[in-house]
Amino acid sequence: MTLFVSFLLLTLSHEKSQSTFQSYDNELTDQVCGRDTIPGKVPFYASIERDHSIFYGEKCSGVLIANQWVLTTGHCIFSLVGPLRVVLGDAWNNKSNCRFMYPYADQEILNNNIALLELKETVQFTRSIQPICLSEPGEDETFYGRYGTLAVWERLNPTGRKLQPNMQSTTSPIIRHTDCEKSYAKVGFKKLNLTGNLNESFICAGYSRHVKDICFPKPGNSLMVNVENHWVLVGISINNLDCEKPGLPHIYRRVGFYLDWIKTIVR
Repeated sequence: MTLFVSFLLLTLSHEKSQSTFQSYDNELTDQVCGRDTIPGKVPFYASIERDHSIFYGEKCSGVLIANQWVLTTGHCIFSLVGPLRVVLGDAWNNKSNCRFMYPYADQEILNNNIALLELKETVQFTRSIQPICLSEPGEDETFYGRYGTLAVWERLNPTGRKLQPNMQSTTSPIIRHTDCEKSYAKVGFKKLNLTGNLNESFICAGYSRHVKDICFPKPGNSLMVNVENHWVLVGISINNLDCEKPGLPHIYRRVGFYLDWIKTIVR
């Protein structure tokens, strides 16, 4: 099956990215990626679950990047055995056809922890279902110092109390893996299920002090930036984030590092 995937060439704005989601109902076509068309919701957010009535309920997250493809964390692929179902928008249920792991991934640790899910059915883009944009090669180098947005659905705050059941979002500055590494050197990388130091396949976002933030106990959530009213994918969360540890940035797989592999599969 031939998939037609449009990677939009975006011109970056030097202004701070928007931290809130906005509605752009006047331009709805299947050629548009990365637009939040309904206020308060993220149309490219994917909930990934076991395809069995007993085990229904979100197990991990992903992000829609094309009309038949979801990008997620490799941990999701390893941990969920059997058929998967993907929920997009308000009620669009789809099933996974194939799983593609990055060839150098390691299931015991979080190295190269990124994967693609091919959906059985082609997604029809609507007001509540849209793909996110992928960056152009090298474009994410310009994101450092900008504010990235993290959006999650019904997550827990540091006290364990559920937040309001809707899409929660927060912004934090994007930093290089070298700066992020300095923060984590104090706690050790074994606690992160990582071997060695952080390399250029990682990207981080966060503060050096404790601030109000979002916790998400399930992997696969996406970090993005707003570029001229389009949401561009920056990173995929690699593990569960512990909000009880102030001063530690959140670690993501840098999607730009894997663009060649993604385009080889999604074509």
